Amino acid sequence: MSQTRDALVVVASTRAAAGALEDTSGALAVEWLRGRGFACPEPVIVADADIPGYLDGLFRAPASLPDVLLTSGGTGLTPDDNTVEAITPHLDKELPGLVAEFFRRGAHNVPTAVLSGAVAGVAGRTFVMALPGSRGGVSDGLAVLEPVIDHIVDQVRGRRAGHPPADPGYVAEQTGKVIHTAITEAPLEDLVAQARRETSTRAMGALVSFDGVVRDHDGGQGVLGLTYSAHPDAPRVLAEVVGGVVTEHPAVRAWVAHRVGELAIGEIAFLVVTAAAHRGPAFAAAEEIADRVKAEVPIWKEQVMADGTTQWVGL
Repeated sequence: MSQTRDALVVVASTRAAAGALEDTSGALAVEWLRGRGFACPEPVIVADADIPGYLDGLFRAPASLPDVLLTSGGTGLTPDDNTVEAITPHLDKELPGLVAEFFRRGAHNVPTAVLSGAVAGVAGRTFVMALPGSRGGVSDGLAVLEPVIDHIVDQVRGRRAGHPPADPGYVAEQTGKVIHTAITEAPLEDLVAQARRETSTRAMGALVSFDGVVRDHDGGQGVLGLTYSAHPDAPRVLAEVVGGVVTEHPAVRAWVAHRVGELAIGEIAFLVVTAAAHRGPAFAAAEEIADRVKAEVPIWKEQVMADGTTQWVGL
């Protein structure tokens, strides 16, 4: 019978504690945790100045701590922002990789995210992570935790039983590979089956596909169609970006193509296929490839709007 997992979300916000502001970031974290099977009450909202004392009280009663403790707020630059400083002394082990990935993701979305504080680690048998007070910052943190939270909780609880044994050696020989990258005028619909076939092997237990499809609206306006253009160096940059992601996610195989030329509404403009022995690495790599290709590969689109005007995106 599976053991119940519990969690707690603490929000540092003087205004929310006084009832002058509705909390949305803590509510988002609670919803996410409940969706992953954690028993989690409504967020505890504490004034910024009271956060050090409140958290100190929690950590001094380790038997009452949940499996997961997430905080939101108190990570900025003002004198009252002390959440990170309040948590850090209580951690037995910090997890800097999670923080680094959080900052990478956050800076991609909002450059000023690097000004926020953050910490993640283990206190006894509790995983703890401090996140910003903004809904977007919490969303970035939850996206980082999505593929690893179950593994973290199992490891912190000391539960080795139930984990699958190490994969056979031949699995590693098949992964860490870029199967294909291309920028092409060919319809990607015609390549989906080929991409899936070439990326998967008998050792792969997860096959993830992402289709970036041309939609009929952008920025609140109707779109009739668009044309993609690419810099001459785009194929090289695409290969480098995908290769970099696969290096960071060595348990995957990846196949990626981006369309150029005129595309109609509903056509596939961007195709990412990843495979891995297990679903976590396949999902994580597919998402990172999609994000980084959009951010780094010099491909632009000219949109024909419903009112007859044109818009260039990505220049």
